[in-house]
Amino acid sequence: MTAQARKLRGGEADAVGKQVTTGKDRQASEQPVSWLELFFDLVFVTAFDRLAQRLLAHPDLPTFGVFALMFTALWWAWLGNTSFAARYGNSCRTYRWGTLAQMLPLAALAISVRGDLNDVGAFFALAYAAGRAILVVMLLIDGRKDGGLSAGDRRVVLGFTLGALLWAASAWLGGAAQLLLWGLALALDVWCTLSADRRSERDLPHQIHFPERVGLLFIVFLGAVVTELIRGAAEQRLLIADQLPTVLSLVSIAALWRLYFDEAHTLPALLAGLTGRAGTLLAWAYAHLPLSMALSVLSVGFGLGIAEEGKEADREERLLVGLSLAAIFGSLALMRALSLRPLEKPPGSVPVSAGLSAPVRQRRGPSSSTLARLGGAALVLALIWVPIGTLLYQASCTAITLAVAYLSWRDPLREQLGEIEERLGAQAAGGDGDVHGVDSRSGTEDEKPKGTRPIEQPRS
Repeated sequence: MTAQARKLRGGEADAVGKQVTTGKDRQASEQPVSWLELFFDLVFVTAFDRLAQRLLAHPDLPTFGVFALMFTALWWAWLGNTSFAARYGNSCRTYRWGTLAQMLPLAALAISVRGDLNDVGAFFALAYAAGRAILVVMLLIDGRKDGGLSAGDRRVVLGFTLGALLWAASAWLGGAAQLLLWGLALALDVWCTLSADRRSERDLPHQIHFPERVGLLFIVFLGAVVTELIRGAAEQRLLIADQLPTVLSLVSIAALWRLYFDEAHTLPALLAGLTGRAGTLLAWAYAHLPLSMALSVLSVGFGLGIAEEGKEADREERLLVGLSLAAIFGSLALMRALSLRPLEKPPGSVPVSAGLSAPVRQRRGPSSSTLARLGGAALVLALIWVPIGTLLYQASCTAITLAVAYLSWRDPLREQLGEIEERLGAQAAGGDGDVHGVDSRSGTEDEKPKGTRPIEQPRS
């Protein structure tokens, strides 16, 4: 198999040319993000961008409510596909053909997110139901191939099936009743995912691939913000004074990129594999929903402030940008706390050795980066009520974002978590890195670990 074909399929072939099929084999092998997955994510770029344009056309509370519901549905559809690849691999035929099939209803969703819900609501509901039905078929096919579904998988398949039926039934409703049924279907999906057995020993998810996909989606949303900035800048004259707000906004986006990727990005997944407990990993994954939504709202706020003029536009910009930046800082602080949670527990309560997690447990009080993020959130919220123009407001937000990024970078805990991530990553990859002091089963310090305990990824 050529390198291009392996990249397309997303997996590696073994010595005899067979694709890796078991969870343990997938964990031991590399699982790069495939071109098909990147193609799938790019389709989501269009859907989320059109949804942001819906909010930009009418930036009021009722429109935001519909925006939040439709955004959650789209993000949940993306997470379902990503979780399937993390559990079963992205090189199997089920995933490849199922993902291609999911692109059709996804494209229909992108078409229907604009316009009055009385006109497009039924189309959106039927397209979403079709996408969920394809995911259910993918789960059933892969379950049969592996010898039958587990009890947790059966609960998830049943819940997703009922959810798809609710989405389809909502096509014959309208108004508040239709939105209520959408919310009920999403709540059913989340409940089934959380209530399923999260300690299955059958499928070992890839601990590098899943965080990488999540990080790529973060980049997608940053790209959407840049696109909106360019749209707004195109409405202004090509003069330094008129384009300066755009430059300041781009600096803020670069600082947010640094804030996110300076963290030990794969640590939650690595710790979940080590401890065999998926609760923290689920919380970490779901924390990306408010983060992603806030980035989408941020693009609307920046674009509105740059393209429009007047006190009303300035007020709407301060509201959208302030709330979204506060949500971003808060989400990043939550992700830091979730990464620390397994390491802060006493030795013996989780299979993380005292030697590995001692620097984390010995510290006192919240870290400087956590305080900086929470302080930054408070400052941008306070700026909402300050009646200033776009240029001064953008400069203030940029200064706050740069300060938060700098304080997070100077935090000693950041380097300590990076070292822990490196050691656990070497262990997960089966490398020769210095992983002494970690025992995945008993917690003894001077025994080289024998591997990670398999868990299930979020199945949405």
